[in-house]
Amino acid sequence: MSPGTSPAGHPFAIDPGTFLGFCEKWCAILGGGAPGEGDIRHLISALRIAAGLALFLLFWVWILIRSSRRRKKQLKGVNERYRLLVENTSEGIMVIVEGKAVFMNERASQITGFSLHELTPRALSEITGSQDGNAVKQAHRRIMRSEVKSLRLPIRITCKNGETKWIHNCWVGVTWKGTPGVLCVFSDITESKKMEQQFLQAQKMEAIGQLAGGIAHDFNNILTAISGYGNLLRIKTDNDPALNRYARNILACSNRAANLVKGLLAFSRKQVNDPRPTDLHDVIKGAEKMLRRIIGEHIEFSVILSKTTPVVLADSNQIIQVLINLATNARDAMPKGGKVTIRTETVENPDASAAGENGERQDGRYALLSFEDTGEGMDESMVDKIFDPFFTTKEPGKASGLGLATIYGIVKQQKGFISVQTNVGSGTTFNIYLPLVDIPVDTREAIRLAAHLRGTETILVCEDETDIRNFIREILESNGYTVIEAKDGEEGIDTFRRCRDKVALVLLDVMMPKKSGKDVYDSIVELDPKVKTIFMTGYSADSLDKQGFGDAITPCIFKPIETDMLLTEIRKKLDEEKIVQELKSSKVQG
Repeated sequence: MSPGTSPAGHPFAIDPGTFLGFCEKWCAILGGGAPGEGDIRHLISALRIAAGLALFLLFWVWILIRSSRRRKKQLKGVNERYRLLVENTSEGIMVIVEGKAVFMNERASQITGFSLHELTPRALSEITGSQDGNAVKQAHRRIMRSEVKSLRLPIRITCKNGETKWIHNCWVGVTWKGTPGVLCVFSDITESKKMEQQFLQAQKMEAIGQLAGGIAHDFNNILTAISGYGNLLRIKTDNDPALNRYARNILACSNRAANLVKGLLAFSRKQVNDPRPTDLHDVIKGAEKMLRRIIGEHIEFSVILSKTTPVVLADSNQIIQVLINLATNARDAMPKGGKVTIRTETVENPDASAAGENGERQDGRYALLSFEDTGEGMDESMVDKIFDPFFTTKEPGKASGLGLATIYGIVKQQKGFISVQTNVGSGTTFNIYLPLVDIPVDTREAIRLAAHLRGTETILVCEDETDIRNFIREILESNGYTVIEAKDGEEGIDTFRRCRDKVALVLLDVMMPKKSGKDVYDSIVELDPKVKTIFMTGYSADSLDKQGFGDAITPCIFKPIETDMLLTEIRKKLDEEKIVQELKSSKVQG
């Protein structure tokens, strides 16, 4: 048998003799006697227990290491998920400790424009708008004192580039590295605030429109009678300067009252609008002399027109009203003199910064009408209010506060938008954008200009207001016409049935007792399909649309009725076929 092997031949079996010799040797060395069999058994048992404990400890350490690695992996995954949530959320997240930022996510940096390094030394009050500074301090104080668990508040902040933004902030008390602080979760609501302001502006316009529409009918009927009789008085007192002056003063006051109603209706976009393809340069040239008189000789006035001809779909009379209102404001802003410049150019897809916030901007080609002055200018707080109705910087009684509100309404009614560029002491520029159209300028102006005022035809006037009916009769009879009157809708139909062979034109009030003007029109058309009619009304165009009249009552004269306009529209309607033929023949000959 070879050494180190057992009788059974197992390589790791221990020979009893060898083992006993080993024990005797070491016990002798340690100073003890020879061990007995019991000691040896105890020693073997101890060794086995120690080996088992060692194996158990090794196994436990292995389990701990494996668990630790798994836990570390789980924590890494959780941290990664939280990091993704914090960094990719649409809200800004910031931690404020002792009034200064100690943490912010990427979105917070995008909203404010600051990095954490740039913002850390700054107190929160440094980026908060001055208007909201006290509210922010009070909210922070309440959170730190645990008076409330959380607070929500919209505030304004000043970004790194100087831009002011609205944010909706939620404050929650937290402990950051052992120090009490505030967790701020905020979102950018600047666009929502702009939309809210536009909605409030629309509500204001609607309220003013309802007010104006409610009084327009009766007020315009009264003004029609006043201006009508005033014109008659002016005509009949040409040889008496004193009485003629009184008549002109009456007309001036009635015109001011009519313009007040028109301003209210224009602001609310309920004024009658007659858009047609219009050369913007022709409108400016036509109004240039009048604008020079309004502005005055102490102010330098110049017009710089673009080389291309801008054709816009707009009501030329309302564009002139815009220019008049701007000229009046510019004159009042430069009592000691200055300079006014009107410019035009063509622009493609004006951006939001150029277009401003006053209107619904759309891409496309626009005619830009700029009205510049070198007056006193305005600060930011005034710019936010200048288009509000009845807002004025002038002394009480000096202005109605509807000038710029009217401009705002007119520009939006023409599908355009307006912006303001101004600073205190550096003047003001109003930029008006009107969409360009590829349509030839309308030839109806030629018909209007070619019309003469007098005539000999018979006209049926259906009007329930006695004063207006009498005024129209006197005006028409003084210009050679024969007038037949009807005081309501049913009488109008009966009168036309009896006199239709003589009647050349029917003048119809839209709203009358018994039958409306539209009902009268439908009835007389059945009797004579070729009958010529003109409607007139004191209601706003919007009110008529809501009542279902709309395009069915065209052409329509809106009260208060001016004498020349009435005569021109009547003559134009009577002669339109002849004038159209003359225009066609002149084109053929040309």
